[in-house]
Amino acid sequence: MAATTRRSSVTTPTTAATTPVPAGKPLPRWRLQVLLASCFLITIIIAVRLVDLQVVRSNDLARKARLEIETPTLLAPRRGQISDASGTVLAMDVERQSLFAVPPQVPAARKAEIAVLIAGLTDQPADQILSALRSDRQWVRLVRWLEPEVAAQVAELELPGLWLVYEPMRFYPQGISAAQVVGALNLNGEGVSGIEAYYDQLLRGTEGRIEGEFDPNRNPIATSLARTLPPQNGADLQLTIDPFIQQVAERELQKAIDEQNADGGTIIVLDPSSGAILAMANWPFFDPNRWQDYPPEVYGRNPAIGTIYEPGSTFKMVTAAAALSSGVVTTTTTVDDPGWVVRYGQVLRNFDAAPHGPLTLAGMIYYSSNVAALQFNELVGPETFYRVLTRFGFGQPTGVDLAGEESGIVNFYGSAGYNPLTFLTNAYGQGISVTPLQLVQAAGAIANDGVMMRPYVVQQICRNNACVSTEPQVVARPVTPDVARAVREMMVESANHYAPVIWGPRTGNWRDQWLVPGYRVGAKTGTASIPLPGGGYDPVYTIGSVLGIAPVDEPRFVVLVKIDRPKKDTLGVLTAIPVYYNVVEQLLRYAHIPPDRSLVSPGQP
Repeated sequence: MAATTRRSSVTTPTTAATTPVPAGKPLPRWRLQVLLASCFLITIIIAVRLVDLQVVRSNDLARKARLEIETPTLLAPRRGQISDASGTVLAMDVERQSLFAVPPQVPAARKAEIAVLIAGLTDQPADQILSALRSDRQWVRLVRWLEPEVAAQVAELELPGLWLVYEPMRFYPQGISAAQVVGALNLNGEGVSGIEAYYDQLLRGTEGRIEGEFDPNRNPIATSLARTLPPQNGADLQLTIDPFIQQVAERELQKAIDEQNADGGTIIVLDPSSGAILAMANWPFFDPNRWQDYPPEVYGRNPAIGTIYEPGSTFKMVTAAAALSSGVVTTTTTVDDPGWVVRYGQVLRNFDAAPHGPLTLAGMIYYSSNVAALQFNELVGPETFYRVLTRFGFGQPTGVDLAGEESGIVNFYGSAGYNPLTFLTNAYGQGISVTPLQLVQAAGAIANDGVMMRPYVVQQICRNNACVSTEPQVVARPVTPDVARAVREMMVESANHYAPVIWGPRTGNWRDQWLVPGYRVGAKTGTASIPLPGGGYDPVYTIGSVLGIAPVDEPRFVVLVKIDRPKKDTLGVLTAIPVYYNVVEQLLRYAHIPPDRSLVSPGQP
């Protein structure tokens, strides 16, 4: 049996000899110096940086830090309401939800999808919305003033990064009524016309703010002290516009425009004793709730104050007033009207070239004689004539509290544009341009015994339960009471002369009669030529107008009717007289002025 060798599992320890570690080489001295210098340099840089941050730029950085958490939250004021004389609201703010986005919170992969969804709900261009979502801005408006049902649909989608925020929206409950007077706001909340523009700052009010510390989500930090400065809401304005009279003016104007296929028109009703504008209607109408749908010349201009035109024969009442004021002409002075005359190489004629023989000022107005008017101007002279025109306010704004008023064009005696031929044609309203309101203001002075008032449309301004009423303001006394009364009497004869336009077909009586049965009203018609851009006048179309006072003994209303380019009645008189009659007849009834039964012609009711 072979012997088996067994190895021991236990290792016998041995004692190893201890070998000393050899010492390393010492670091070179220059390395230590570099290390120490680097540490020193780093220390210097840190110290300089600390001094820069905590000493040099301390105030600036602290200010920026405060801005991060103390940027005030602005509080928008309510824009003031505008109402008519009866208190009916014409303009007001309503709350509508607008759609905003925080682009960084919108997932990049979903931006195109969200843009298409929003575009489908709001009818906005998808590429425009997508561009906004891809912008680097922190807060961007996508769509303003959503319809309530659209806002509800957007809210149901719960799209990330999109927010619905209430914003004030201007709303005009009466739509087109008195739209050119009230005006409109643009998308920035700025008035672009009318009262909204003229009184923009007063209506807008003053922003308020919350001052304090806020977290990145604009929530106030509870441990900080906050201070609230409340907004000052805009003032509320009550206008002089009478809703019934405005409705009458707009209805009668629309009817005339439709019947004549006219290009436009204006009706103004003024209280001559105060200057308060009771109605101001212009066509084309526009809806200020949708002002963007109209051209700028419609929503941005009020033709009653912003469009100038040659007044034609309505201006003859001013010519008569200037003649009587000169002291050279009296109510019995006559000139001969052969139908046409030659002056400075030009033939000047009546509208029909018909002769009328010797005429007084009353006859000049009654027959609307151009030839007589220019001869009276020759007796008066240019210096006196234009001095009276200046007192009547022609060639300068009336000062009405509406945006966009024009001054008119008058080539005064001694000015660069003056010439003696224009002086003669001015007598019958050619070669001179006025606004409709300037003409009404002048007639108001004749109605008010020679005292001319500043026209205005804001009757009362209210803020914080305190109201201030407009005080009527006298701006001139262009003629004496005697002259004013004499011209009014001439206008009564003129009104009766045109009464057959209304009553002839009804009664068969084509003679002079009372224009408005039961009342003495004054009226002067005008057929105004329309200048062409290249010179000369429109050979076909005119502006037909009537300027009048009712009643003449105790005047309550001055009324101007102006119809632009009537297509059927090219002289305009057959159009303007019925409109004037319809308006004045309703005004006198509305004012409860009792009729005089002696002022009724045979056959009239």
